[in-house]
Amino acid sequence: MAGAARTIGRVLEMIRPEFPEISVSKLRYLETEGLISPDRQQPSGYRRFSQEDVDRLLYVLRAQRDRYLPLKVIREELEALDRGEQPASLSQPAPDTDGAPEPRQSAARQPAGPGLMTRRQVLAESGLGEAALIHLERLKIIQPRRGSQLYGREAVAIAVSAKKLTGYGVDLRQLRVMQQAAVMEAAVVEQALDQYRRRSGPPPEVVADLYKIVMQAHAALLHGQIH
Repeated sequence: MAGAARTIGRVLEMIRPEFPEISVSKLRYLETEGLISPDRQQPSGYRRFSQEDVDRLLYVLRAQRDRYLPLKVIREELEALDRGEQPASLSQPAPDTDGAPEPRQSAARQPAGPGLMTRRQVLAESGLGEAALIHLERLKIIQPRRGSQLYGREAVAIAVSAKKLTGYGVDLRQLRVMQQAAVMEAAVVEQALDQYRRRSGPPPEVVADLYKIVMQAHAALLHGQIH
């Protein structure tokens, strides 16, 4: 269940593909420093991590790895995000690392596999800012593929569109309207494919044709609303 609380062992299992050296002691240290606050109000006293706790933990670990930030600065960023503000440090240019030793390659910097990308790759290819991506993740408009910390190519397309729309003054929250429309359109496609599921599955050309028809109908309906 997506909203179920997770044990510390399950959290380690989830994030280890991206952070292979993560340990229980590291998580406990971050908790001691006040950067993460898993629920400990359990009869057993064991920690339980909500999805928000996991997202917060990943933010801390990525800020350390990708931007070399001290915990004090990360704490200030988290406090700003909790207030709904964009941290000033996220709007500043990244530090010049010319001449600095190349950090050891981590799992997140290695190829993610066919069609899948790391979070850093999504940011690099889309040009979207860190704070905007965090906002879209909190809105659940951009999310990793289920059961992993990797993203599909659609994440880049959404991020690029989000960046361009904000240039026209569109609030990122308004993308939820488009997301809801996509959910309903996907239901139409799924209904049309039901007849094939009892057999060997829908042929790829049928799936492609259905997507094309739905997208054409969407574009025509949108055009009609605007004009």
